[in-house]
Order: sequence, then C-alpha cells, then structure tokens
Amino acid sequence: MIWRLAYTSAERGPTGRSGFQFVEMSPDTPPDVIGAVTSYMAYRPPPGAPSAPGPEELAGFPIALTYGRADEYTVLARCRYTGRDYSGRYGNFLGQAIVATPEEMEGLRPIEFWDSPLWDAAVPADEPAAAVLTPGTAFDPESLVGRLGGERAHDRLAALLDAVATVVDAGHGRVVLVAEDAEVVARWIAVASYSLPADLAARLSFTTYAADPDAAPQVIVGTVPAACPDGGFRLDEPFAPDGARPGRFARVITDCWRTGDLDGIDAVGELIADGPQDPGALEDTATRDSRGSGRSADGAASSPGGTAGAPRHYPDGEVPPGGAAAGGARPNGKVHAAGSAAAGGARPARNEEVSSPDGAGGAPHLRDGGVSALDGAAALLALCRGDTAVSAGEQAVAAGLVRARGVPGWTWPSLRPALPAVGFELAAALADAVPEAAECCVRLALADPALRPRLTGVRLRDGLPEDFRAAMAGAPDLRALAGVVDLAVQVGGAVDADHLVTAAAACARRGAGDVAAAVEATPPLWREAMASGVVTGLEASLPAVRRAMLTPEACAALGDRDWTRAPRTGGLVLSARADRLTATAALVELEPHGLPDVEDLLGVLWADPPTVPECRWLVERLGPAMRRFAVLRALPRRVFDGLPLEAEEGVRLARLIHDRLPTLAGAARMVLTYERALRVGSEEDVAGFLTTLRRGDPLHERALAGVSRVFAGRSPAARARMLVAAPDTVRDDLAEPWPAADLDRHGRTDLAEVEARLTEAGVTVAALAAWADGLGRFARRQVESALTDRDPRLAAAWRRARRGA
Repeated sequence: MIWRLAYTSAERGPTGRSGFQFVEMSPDTPPDVIGAVTSYMAYRPPPGAPSAPGPEELAGFPIALTYGRADEYTVLARCRYTGRDYSGRYGNFLGQAIVATPEEMEGLRPIEFWDSPLWDAAVPADEPAAAVLTPGTAFDPESLVGRLGGERAHDRLAALLDAVATVVDAGHGRVVLVAEDAEVVARWIAVASYSLPADLAARLSFTTYAADPDAAPQVIVGTVPAACPDGGFRLDEPFAPDGARPGRFARVITDCWRTGDLDGIDAVGELIADGPQDPGALEDTATRDSRGSGRSADGAASSPGGTAGAPRHYPDGEVPPGGAAAGGARPNGKVHAAGSAAAGGARPARNEEVSSPDGAGGAPHLRDGGVSALDGAAALLALCRGDTAVSAGEQAVAAGLVRARGVPGWTWPSLRPALPAVGFELAAALADAVPEAAECCVRLALADPALRPRLTGVRLRDGLPEDFRAAMAGAPDLRALAGVVDLAVQVGGAVDADHLVTAAAACARRGAGDVAAAVEATPPLWREAMASGVVTGLEASLPAVRRAMLTPEACAALGDRDWTRAPRTGGLVLSARADRLTATAALVELEPHGLPDVEDLLGVLWADPPTVPECRWLVERLGPAMRRFAVLRALPRRVFDGLPLEAEEGVRLARLIHDRLPTLAGAARMVLTYERALRVGSEEDVAGFLTTLRRGDPLHERALAGVSRVFAGRSPAARARMLVAAPDTVRDDLAEPWPAADLDRHGRTDLAEVEARLTEAGVTVAALAAWADGLGRFARRQVESALTDRDPRLAAAWRRARRGA
C-alpha cells in the first residue's frame, strides 16, 4: 500500500480547525503512517532570506526533498516555501509525503523522486493511492555521466564519495552539501546514490535543504551558503583538493563515472547486495527517536494546527537519542558527526570493532584492518580492470565478500591477467569457481607452508605437475619435502614417485632433515618412495652424515627392506635393531655385498655378554659363517667364561659347537673334557685332564678350581690318588682350598688321611703340610686319635710327617 499526504497551514482543515495540519491524505491512512510523516513536515527559510518575499523571490527558495525510514515504512517528503498562509502571515509551506514499504521502493533510488509527477498530482480523496510509484527523469545515470564530464567534476566526486563512504562505514555522521540551488544538491545526491549499492542507497537518509545543517539528522544534508558559512562541500565554487587521497571505493567508482562504466558501478553493488547489518544504521535518527513527538526533521517543532518552533540543538559532543557518538571529520571538514558542528581535520580512523567481512548480514561498514566492505568490493573490480596495486587488506575484505555472496559472474575471465597479483585470501575465495584461482592458491601455499592448513576444499584441475616437481626438487630438507607431498595429496597435486625418490635422496645425501619425522609426515601412499629415496641418499653420503642421520627413530622408520643395494646404510640400520640375533644374521648376509666395518657393527651388537640361547641360535642359524668374523668366533668362549663349567646348558652348547663348528670348539672341548673326566673318569683320568690346562687362562683356572671343588667332596683315598697322579705344578692349587673350609672333626680327620697317604707315596703338598703343622696340640691329638681308629698305619705315617716337620 502506498499513501500520499499533504500538509500546510489552512483556515479550515478536514477536522474543522485552523493552522498547520494534514489537509489531504489517502483514504484509510493508518495513524502510524501519519505519525511517521509528521516529523518530516517542517520548513525554515534560509538565513537572510526576505521576510516578505514576492512571487519571484519565492521561486528561489530551495525545495527540501527529504528521505528516511520510520519503522517498516520509507518516507519521502517534499517541502516548499509558499510565503503567506490563509491569514496573510508569512511562514507557510506545503509539505507533501509519499509513504511506502521498502519492498515497494525496491529497485528505485529515492532521489529519483526529485521531479516525480506525483508531487503535482492531487491526493485522491475517495480512492486509495495508485500502487505504482512514479519516479522523475531529471537524474538518470547516463545524463549524470555527461554532466560530470562536462563539468570536469570527477575530483570533487571522489572526495564526496570518500566522505559518504566514511559515514556509511562508521554508521553515523553526516555529509553537508552547499549550494544556492537545491537542484544542484539533489544532482550530487543522485550521483552518490547511484554510486552505492541499491539496497544501501535505499537506507541512506538525505535532505536537499535544511536551514540548520548541524541539527539535521540525515546522513546527507543539503543547505545554502548562508546556513553554512564554513565547511561542507561547496558545490558552487571551484573544487580545491586538500591533498588527502580518497579511499579505494571512491577512486574506483569515480573512474567508472569518468569512463561511463555504469556496469562497473553495478558490479560493486552486486557484491554488497544485502545492505547494512543494522537496518537503522543510516536512517534519519530524529525520525526514529522523535516519532510521534511532533518534532520536525530539521529540528523545528510542529504539529497539526501549530507553528514552527525553535530548532532542536544538541551540545557539542552530544548526539540525538539513539545516535552514535560523534566521530572525527573527513578531509575538508565535510563529514560531520551527528549533532556536532562542522569541523576540519584528518579522515577518521577506521573503526576496528565491527564484524568481519564475512560476518552475518554483510554490512557495508564491516571492515578488516581499516578496509571497509565497500573498499573490498571496489578493490575486486579494480583488479578485474587491471589495477594490480591492490593491498593485501583490500583483497582480504574482497575475499570475505566473495565467500559470503559467491563469485560474481563479472569476475572471470576479467581477473585472469591480474591473477599473479592476487593474494592467497582472495584466490582461495575464488578457488571453487575458478580453476586458475585454485592453482594460484596452491602455488602460494607451495611457497609458504603456513598457508597450507587454510587450503580446505581446494582441488586442482590438472595437478600442476611442473610446480610440484619444482617444489620437491627445491625442498630444503626432508620434512619440507614431506609437506609438499602432503599438500599434493590434499589438493590433488601431481606427485611422481621417481621425482620424490630423487628429491629425498638429495636431502638425505646432504644430511638435511629428520628422517623419522619426514617419513611419518609423508602420506601413507608415498612413504615407501620417501624411505627409498632416503636410503639412496644416505648410501651416497659421507659416513659422518650417514651416522648422524640414522638415529634409532630413523632406523625404525626405514623398516625392513633389501639392504643389498645399500649395505652401508643397511648395516647401521640393522645394528640399531633391538633383536641382535636377526640383526647379526642380516649383517652376515649383507657382508658379501660390500658392507664395510662389519666387525665394528657386530661389536656394537654384542657389546653385552651373550647368553647360552643366543649362542645356540647363532650356531644353528649361521653355522660355518661365524668363522668369518672375529666377534662371532669369540662368542662361544664368552658364553663359557660366564657359566659354571658343569652347568648342563653349557655342556649341551659345548656338544653343539663341537659337532657343528669343530674349528671353534677349543673352549667347548675343554668343557666337554672337564665334564667327562669328572663324571666318569678315574682319578688318573682327571690328572691327565689337568695336564692340558694352561696357567693364566681364565677358563683353565676355572677348570682347575672346579676339579678342586669336586674332589673336596670325595673320599680321602680318591683325593690322594688324584694328587699323586696330578702334575706337581698344580697340586698345591688343587689342595689349597680344602683346609680353608670350615672343617669339623670328621673333615679334619679326612684331610689328615689325605696327607698321610701322600706321605706314604712320597709326595708332599705344601698346603696340606702347612695346615697340619698349624693345628693346635689339642686338635692334633684329636686328629691323631681319630686317624688311629681308622688305620693305625696311616696314623703312624701322619705322625712321622709331623716329626719330620
């Protein structure tokens, strides 16, 4: 529904009273529509205007076309001064209003109603208003292109658009346009409106004339020079640039006007199609906050039947209720904070406390790093027009818009020539729709690993084989190489196994990288190629590099493989294995293929003493091959050195070695001879075994001690026969431990019997003699008495030995 209303001072209105009132309105106009329009029904003559103007002077009074929003309505109000009212008093004006919903205004710029025929038509008295809004024809975009060019006004336009963009970005403030002719103001409002996205222009409040611009609540405020002696955009004077460079949006849109590129202006608007996040951000604040109060749009109080009151002012720094805090001024002092006086100064700093470019609602005043969404959209168009000097911040905001809105159709292929200048953020936003942009993303990620986690969903069209080949070849180390392969898997990049092997070999050869970390970081499909390349490179590297690279973790990561082609590397890997048996077998098998330093590697493996089961496994598995290696040849002897000679497991091992490796059976034969002699041999056989022992050999010394220990438990006669038959060089060693034992009376008698039998045989053992001579009188008598009970003959021999001593 569209409502039209007319407001003026009448002698007798529809209600029968006199004064300012609505004299015409569409039938059934709701009260809330009347309330929404009331605040717009105000007009004050310009300062210094004639108090009693004649007809010609009246024609020069500016027309105030005002636009704003009130609740769910859009309000267009046109006020023109008429001079005298019904009583002859000056101060009358005719106010007309058109009220519609935003949906009914869709596709129209409010300024198009500057010369609408609706203002000249009477308000229907008995039927609803027409459902069609009829704009005027004064400000079509094509004519504005010619007018701007004819006036060479593009520098002024850039400054104006920059001021409007600042207010739009901030969500508060105003832009003041100053000219004697309100139509000039209206024309520049039209240019600004066409420069903005349609939805945003529909939210941009304006008035072509206000007697007090500092008190006007609209975003764009027109006035006359007398009402604004300082500041504002002086449209009637030559433009004087202040040296400040306009923002990206202002520059790009101005260039579009300069070249007549209206499609470019529409393209920028398309990217910000949804308008502000806050629907009321750009509305007439006075209209919102004084709704129903009778407060006029320019600060004058009025009501049906009343007269204009004093302007409504706010102290410096204070804002109307619901308004934002006053901000700084744009260059030339043309941007005013709501409720503040005009002031010069630098362009306001961008507000950093608003949503990100891809936030909900897509507000034009969203910004990132000081770049607004308007700037970001314009930057994308600039790139498509060949301007590669677009900053990273501008590209980031453009990327957010593309993610939120999708890729505009005009972007590609226009952007193709500028693609090398496109940064990662924007390229990633375009990647789904533009294969070349996806390739650009991947190339950037190849150069900067920090970008790779952000490549979610990017897939390549043809895999970029040359780029990935070059990236692998140039990888500084193995971990970086693994990252390139991982990126390829993530985005569908081309990986050639041979090139991966070559690149990994180059890194490993110079010792660059952590082998274990690189193998783990490589995607499973390519781990074998990575490991193969590492092995190839390590085999060709310097020994010190190879050893440094092959940490225990690296050896585990390389796994089991055929090491015959890389014996140097394989030897180190195998020697690091926890299972030294299989490692030993593998080293033995690898030795014929050129493995150097095998003895050193085996020495590392067998630094700790071998066990009987380990030695048995090696003998059974390797057999004669053990004879080729000194470390392995020494293992049987090392086992026997750590075992009691009579231990059953040692005897079984000795039999195995004697049967399988007779050339390594020296120690084994001694163990077997020892075991056999003590188990089934006579005392003479044991003595014969003792003749084979070499003094100083630890194993032989242990055998001698073993014989002594075993015979310490045999009968005195057996011990004596063994000592008589034993070499005289070992008799004392054999008998020396016996007296040291904690002997009881029976044990002392046995030892005395052994010495007595030796005396009868003419053999003297110093250890036994010294023991007997050292017995005390009482102990000696006990031994002699006990020995006499056994055999008087032996007792007599023992006494003779004592007397001889």
